[in-house]
Amino acid sequence: MAAAVADDFAKKCELQHNDTLGRFVIARCSLSAGETVLQEQPIVILPHIGDRRCAKCFKLTESFCSQCRLLALCEDCAGHDERDCQRLRELQLSEEQVQLLQAKVNAEVQPALACLLLGEHEHSRPLYEEMSQMETHLEERRGTDIWRSHQTHAYAPLEATGVLMQLQAVDEVLLQRLLGILDVNVYEIRAPEYGGAMRGLYRRAALFAHSCLPNLETAIDDERRIKVFANRPIAAGETLYICYTSVLLGTEERRHILRTGKCFDCSCARCQDPTELGTHMSSFICNACACTGGYVVRQPETGTWQCLLNPEHKLKPEFVCNMLERAKEEIFHARGDIYRLELLLVKMSRLLHGNHYLMLDLKQNIASILRQILQNMAHCPNRKVYERKIRVCQELLLVLKVVAPGISRLKAIALYELANTQAELARKLYSEQEHSSRELLAELNQTEIMMREALRMLLLEPVATPEGQMSRSMLRELKELQNDIKLLQESSDDVVNQ
Repeated sequence: MAAAVADDFAKKCELQHNDTLGRFVIARCSLSAGETVLQEQPIVILPHIGDRRCAKCFKLTESFCSQCRLLALCEDCAGHDERDCQRLRELQLSEEQVQLLQAKVNAEVQPALACLLLGEHEHSRPLYEEMSQMETHLEERRGTDIWRSHQTHAYAPLEATGVLMQLQAVDEVLLQRLLGILDVNVYEIRAPEYGGAMRGLYRRAALFAHSCLPNLETAIDDERRIKVFANRPIAAGETLYICYTSVLLGTEERRHILRTGKCFDCSCARCQDPTELGTHMSSFICNACACTGGYVVRQPETGTWQCLLNPEHKLKPEFVCNMLERAKEEIFHARGDIYRLELLLVKMSRLLHGNHYLMLDLKQNIASILRQILQNMAHCPNRKVYERKIRVCQELLLVLKVVAPGISRLKAIALYELANTQAELARKLYSEQEHSSRELLAELNQTEIMMREALRMLLLEPVATPEGQMSRSMLRELKELQNDIKLLQESSDDVVNQ
């Protein structure tokens, strides 16, 4: 199976290189929407910086293997890879040296050891060599905060204890290269605990270039296997792109993440457009303009914030930065409280465009709480709650259709939420005799179309993911919806025949 997947990648993809992108991948042949390009297991699975996870099951832990004493191991796991354990036992470190490497402040030692151990065994050495060829942006990273952090919390303790001399005689530059490869190339993957995250390094998935308007979608299942598939038709010769950040962030946020973490600047069409393809996801309301349409945007060439209608109306970068930081803090403290979130939405609408990424964040939070309210009938939600949920979903979808065209997990989920809520409201109004059977039928027909479209996208997700499980539930709901439609149509036909 692994060989077949590798051959599939080789048939569909071609590796190229240039000075701008470094190594990147183009389509060797035309690809249809939804077509799988790649499936593969990670080389290594790692915690986020600062976390410590079991080397066996990847749960968060503060315990270590009682044998090697260097790799984290939770109390539920009896052991980890025997070859790694044996190699680390051969180091014969003193108790003082072990304590230095186990110190919480030196948590970066764990990912460093995970990489170094790949090169210590004959079976994994080819993976280590292949990993060593990945992009690192070493010179751009030199002297940065993350470089200094790796030097202090990984290189220094490993060098002081003599571990580096015993493992391949590693110097600081080589260790920085390895850790830089992780920083630049890893994918975020779900952790065992709900809401947690880890990092996974993949051989071929690391080759795809970035765009904020990608033509590929990725999904990672509960076995940490990544699936990469086309989100739209792709012509032979096109560069294959994934998005390294969230499409629901504004341009400055995305570029900051890419610059600090990946060491490059994106120049895609969305990043070059001050209005972000007309979505205004980073735009401010121009309070100096008396007419509608006065939005202050950041000009990519100059970095200045000025009004689209009157360039004389400007905002200082310091004001923009401070205002956004305050808004983020207020959103953080309002999470879980729908009344505070709604008030904050009104307050921020005086300064930010309705599609600003912080406004979208608020709306996502509101939608999440409304979902919980509607699922609990003990709350006896009224018509306004349903209508509010529908309006929020519609507003999110309008943006997603622009920034995530084609097949999109985010768009599919928002569309499902919209369809489900509209169907439930239609049934409620019918049961309360506010809608006729004909009106109910029309609403259910519309929601069936949306449900089928959402399902079409989510069925591409691996079964062993939350989205894959959601698609199975949606299949059952769609059948129930279709049965309701059939019964209503039969009832309507009977009335006509009479």
